[in-house]
Amino acid sequence: MNRLKSTRSLVVATAVLGFLVVGSDNTWADAKQAADQVVEGAKKVGRGVEETAKGVGTTVTEGAKEAGQKAKPVADTLHDRAKGFGEAIWDVMKSVGRTVQRAFTGPQAQ
Repeated sequence: MNRLKSTRSLVVATAVLGFLVVGSDNTWADAKQAADQVVEGAKKVGRGVEETAKGVGTTVTEGAKEAGQKAKPVADTLHDRAKGFGEAIWDVMKSVGRTVQRAFTGPQAQ
């Protein structure tokens, strides 16, 4: 009877081991498939991040160009006003110079 239990235990252990080995092939295949899916998903995320970064770069570039175009008239106006201001100061300086010159030389020098 002892021998019968031992034989049954051996048969059960062999059957369990057989199921584990057969089941592990499927488990390994499932694990590999899952790992492949993770890798493919990571690649898709990487491509998505790259495309997003390119889109942001394009948006910033277009926004900067548009801002530059809108700022040009303002810059031109500021330039013209600064030039006019500088010319007005130059005229005042010339006038002051003539006045100082007349103070030392008299009204005849101009």
